[in-house]
Amino acid sequence: MKKTVDVVHLDVCYGAHQILEAVSFSASPGEMIGICGPNGSGKTTLLKAMSRIVAPSAGEVYYNGQNMDALSFRMLAQRVAVVPQETAINFDYTVREIVMMGRHPYIGRFSSESRHDHAICDRVMQLAKVSSLADMPVNAISGGERQRVLIARALAQEPDILLLDEATSHLDISHQIEILTIIRKEMEETTTLSVFHDINLAAYYCDRIILLKDQLIEAIGTPAEVLTRDLIRSVYGINVIVSIHPTTGRPYILPVYESIPEEEKGCRVHVVCGGGLGSPLLRRLHQKGCTVTAGIVTILDSDYATATDLGIQTVIEAPFAPISDYASSILTGYLEKADLIVLVAMPVGSGNLDNLRLLYGQAMKTMVLGHIGSFDDHTGGEAEQILRDLLKEGAEEAESFDQILQRVFELCDKND
Repeated sequence: MKKTVDVVHLDVCYGAHQILEAVSFSASPGEMIGICGPNGSGKTTLLKAMSRIVAPSAGEVYYNGQNMDALSFRMLAQRVAVVPQETAINFDYTVREIVMMGRHPYIGRFSSESRHDHAICDRVMQLAKVSSLADMPVNAISGGERQRVLIARALAQEPDILLLDEATSHLDISHQIEILTIIRKEMEETTTLSVFHDINLAAYYCDRIILLKDQLIEAIGTPAEVLTRDLIRSVYGINVIVSIHPTTGRPYILPVYESIPEEEKGCRVHVVCGGGLGSPLLRRLHQKGCTVTAGIVTILDSDYATATDLGIQTVIEAPFAPISDYASSILTGYLEKADLIVLVAMPVGSGNLDNLRLLYGQAMKTMVLGHIGSFDDHTGGEAEQILRDLLKEGAEEAESFDQILQRVFELCDKND
């Protein structure tokens, strides 16, 4: 089967300045490809070259095996629809008239719109939720509404190829999701290439992602292949945590905030966690500028991976090994220095029970995130008894992250 789109060694220059260099890729019918990269990497220029808005200085673009330059503008308009970031509309066309423009490539010069054309426009306006605006001047509606009108126009065009240049960036998140879902569902045979600034949206909706850097393709592949910590650092120059969404199975990106100098940090918080259950709290505390320590965890624990990514000092132990005296002594030092200790509801067995035992004497500055029944107790009730003792000694139960963060704010104010 022929590829819908083939881009072959594409170069684009603006004067002496090269914007794209040797860009090559292919896309199949029904595939959605996200184009990501930092500002100035050539994302928008790539779409402009693929729609003949700018002329490549070298290379070729093929649609269904035909060179784009060999297509008439009418035929190109039947095959390719473009939704730009912003479009200035200088006349007071109504919304319906703008959407009907998507049918113009199919209407003869001396012909008028058919009932079929009107039916298509009615349908896509309903999909884009702009039917109620049909008779309004397009310049009298909001920017987000106008963008949905332009997307409806592209849908009315029934193209083989849809090029979106951050076409949903002016929409709120609910409409972004709605429009992208419509495009995926309603244009199953259409090849879609979309510029994204939001990498997580690209990861959710795209079959493949192109990462551009310095005018070149740095990587192309599935979201899991492309959205790695090393590639994101290489392309964007930032550190991130790459996690797998538990529902979609796709990667999602969380930024790692740079460490704050020790003298500028807030209160010290130690988090006793394990099994990945402490990771969300570690991220929140790190973002709030606390001096955070964690452990004892094993080096195979996902909480350890999170702490490592964030640069958090962590007490570690070998997998399946009991907590050593050395690890216990380091944990004791962290507990004594901490302004606040947070014990996260987690699995507890004989191997990590000392995480709880060492909290004796520290109960007055300990908060338990969860309740006794939240702990997965594999100690025959010993862990539960320690928890009850800690609560009697003054430990406090917290039902949410917000309660923990409120205590952190109070301690920071006190320290100031």
